[in-house]
Amino acid sequence: MLLRRLRQAALGALLLVAIALVWTTRGFTRWPETYIGSGPSMEPTVRPGDYFTVMTPVEELRRGMLVVFRFPHEDTVYHVLRRLAGLPGDTIAMREGNASVNGRATDWPFRVVEPRASRSPLARVDDLYTWGPVIVPRDSVFLLSDTRDVVGWPDSRFIGPVAVTALEGAAGRFLWSRERARILRKLR
Repeated sequence: MLLRRLRQAALGALLLVAIALVWTTRGFTRWPETYIGSGPSMEPTVRPGDYFTVMTPVEELRRGMLVVFRFPHEDTVYHVLRRLAGLPGDTIAMREGNASVNGRATDWPFRVVEPRASRSPLARVDDLYTWGPVIVPRDSVFLLSDTRDVVGWPDSRFIGPVAVTALEGAAGRFLWSRERARILRKLR
């Protein structure tokens, strides 16, 4: 009798896992990948050493979401995590590190490490913290790092708008973080 109940419970748990897998992968059309934060460019959101999931492909683009894009540089292709700040047709500007989209301030987390280091020969803007407005071209997005200094390279201040086709996936959840409270928490 006990063995029969255990089998039924195990089958029920297995069924729930199968349903969750089908739902999470949208019928096996999307798969989560694991990434690790490798530098300080997305602090305070993602720190070096934080593990997180990325769902591929990106289903729906939303301002403020975190995405991974392909960035070819010299002989290597990097997969870079950035915040999607602007969609095609949006107007983006920044004042003292605070981004605004279509005239509205954003509430995304960001940091400025060195306020005096506002200029960079790598940048397409004169001042890393104050620039714009810029209109995002058709079939492109505007990506920003959460660290507004040169550490934020590469983002759209340095490389310009990024083609939508270069987007690899959308960041999902933390898998492991130095801050235990972040485990399995959704990335924002």
